[in-house]
Amino acid sequence: MHLVVGTYERFLLGYAVPDALEAGGAQLARAFTHASHQGPVRCVDAAGAYVVSGGSDDQLHLYDVKRGRDLGFLMNPGEGAVPCLQLYTPPGAASPSHLFSGSADGGIAIWRAGGEWEHLKMMKGHRGAVNALAVHPSGRLALSVAHDRQLRMWDLLRGRCTYTAGLDAEGVDIQLGPRGDTYALLCGRTLTLHAAGGEGGLLARLDSEEVKFTCLGRGRQDERVLLVGQEDGTLALWDTREGGGPGAAASARLASRVEKAHKTRIRAIEPVTPDDGGPLPRHVATASSDGVIKIWDCRRMTTVTHSAGCSELANADTKGRITCMTLSAPGRRQAALAGGAGGDAEATAAGEQKTEPKEQRHRQPLEKRQQQQQDQQRQQQQQKRKHQVAASGEQQPAKAQQPVKQGQQQQQQQQQQKTQKQQQQKQQKQQKQVEQFFDDDDDDVELEQQQQRGKGGKAGKQHKAPLNGAGSRRGDGEALVPRVQTVIKKKKKREGHTGQQQRGQQQRRREGQARGSGASGSGGISITNRKAPRPGRS
Repeated sequence: MHLVVGTYERFLLGYAVPDALEAGGAQLARAFTHASHQGPVRCVDAAGAYVVSGGSDDQLHLYDVKRGRDLGFLMNPGEGAVPCLQLYTPPGAASPSHLFSGSADGGIAIWRAGGEWEHLKMMKGHRGAVNALAVHPSGRLALSVAHDRQLRMWDLLRGRCTYTAGLDAEGVDIQLGPRGDTYALLCGRTLTLHAAGGEGGLLARLDSEEVKFTCLGRGRQDERVLLVGQEDGTLALWDTREGGGPGAAASARLASRVEKAHKTRIRAIEPVTPDDGGPLPRHVATASSDGVIKIWDCRRMTTVTHSAGCSELANADTKGRITCMTLSAPGRRQAALAGGAGGDAEATAAGEQKTEPKEQRHRQPLEKRQQQQQDQQRQQQQQKRKHQVAASGEQQPAKAQQPVKQGQQQQQQQQQQKTQKQQQQKQQKQQKQVEQFFDDDDDDVELEQQQQRGKGGKAGKQHKAPLNGAGSRRGDGEALVPRVQTVIKKKKKREGHTGQQQRGQQQRRREGQARGSGASGSGGISITNRKAPRPGRS
């Protein structure tokens, strides 16, 4: 076990608690030191193996005391410092399930304890900094007091405020009883005890004109016995069990006190060991603002008045200004809810059915059945939404692909049209070149015929003989000559040729043909069955 204190100098200090506390005057040894925050530590709490601290730097630091590891920090989802927090452990469990943290802007954040420490909910309602909060042992509701002089009750099943009450003064501290049937409220110089179940109401009221109350002790086993720290360093025990009830407040009786337990005001009171069947724990630790920690034996505190009823067992001087304190006891289980006002229903809601009788184990309150029905309807709606989202997610890609396919088809069609157009233009250009080439050849043939007629001395017009059935011409006194189809291949023109070069090539071709025709001696066109090579080709 360790007593963990937070200081104004931003340090988190741990002191080991010895197993034997019977010998008086023992010194507590320091076990660890963490420079946890960038400013003063405002609050600290421990449950299971975890220790969580909140500071004025908007951060919550996490530690694993059992393994001696720093788990990092969480950023406050609200604005400002973290003045209060509490780790909630279900009845009968050894590890906490949720973390509740108050904020300077009036919000209360709910976290899932352990693992990733997921932020679950932010409850808003207060218009000032949350000074203290207390979670019911069943985990179904919580109480909080803030700087705005309001007391609020929160429904943790729905995450909203269900009740608000105005206070005469600013609430400093609030504590729920061990069974959750009562709660104690501390407002400066006034201490009140209220009933949490049934019709509610004020059970006891204590007004102090001389000294101011600073903190309430935790771990009490009797709902109507209060351990209070005062500003003058006195530790007092108040008993409200005599008289009083709903609607009729009783005057609290000072059962015992330890005058000047500390030199300065008491900042925190923590139980160290479980009780021995009495209204108070066996050993209690107190911490003051001057940096001193003390452990007390409270077994005689309820019977003997003044300082003789409580003896000091151990102490430690931290050399710092203590702001908060808690007890870290890994492995210690939270006490199960006992029967009482609302105890059975709350234990059933918390899942602690093993501690109840068999006939009560199968009995469910109406609220739980309604809540189960609402949870089932909510789950069904969530499943429907998931199916709708999944269906829409499957259809959306198909819709998104259609424009892409259409765009690709359009591009392909445009490319094909462009290619076809280029081919058509190319064919037209080639056809024009062929026609021009044939026109040039016809002109050359006519020119050669005129030259040959002039050389042969034959004047007059040459008449063409009609074609016979074999496709040949019959002339006067001439034999049949088979028709030869002359295939003229297109000659590719090189780029950069001018019109003058083309005319020079045509002139050279005509001269070569004229020389070949002169060898025949007839002055006509000599046609052979073999193709003659074109001029310019070898």
